[in-house]
Amino acid sequence: MRHVFFVLALLCTALNAGIFYSFSTIVMPGLDLGGAASAVNAMHGINTIVRSPIFAIVFFGALVMPLLAAFGSRSAGHRGAARLAGLAALIYAAAVIGVTLQVNVPLNETLASFTVAGTDANAANWKEFAGPWALWNHVRTLGAILALLCLLAAWAVDLTSVNRRSYGLR
Repeated sequence: MRHVFFVLALLCTALNAGIFYSFSTIVMPGLDLGGAASAVNAMHGINTIVRSPIFAIVFFGALVMPLLAAFGSRSAGHRGAARLAGLAALIYAAAVIGVTLQVNVPLNETLASFTVAGTDANAANWKEFAGPWALWNHVRTLGAILALLCLLAAWAVDLTSVNRRSYGLR
């Protein structure tokens, strides 16, 4: 069962890393090119759509599944794999969920108060929003990628530790 948890953990984490990477490299720069009024309007739409059950399952699954994989590895005596999967969950919790809840969501709530009318006001509001939001999104991107790499290492250690107890990183 732990291998199912590893696969689901890797899938959820990779999907999140891809989402954040896409925002860092495509979405935010693209919104900047479209002008402030268009960018504010588009982000209003994105922030509405992102509140969906499927996104929540994948977003929080990238925290829960590594913990379940860690528990499964630990139960099988693969301590090194359990530590790495636990580290992946810790990194994801801090760099992705923590940053999202403490920085990006409050910025999104501020953005929700911006109106689409008034190009000069929107330009200032968008610049005030987009810079910090994008910077912290880079942190989420790196956090998700690091968590993914830890999970890959954990699963590799777990797979190479089959049929023997592991007391190190084997």
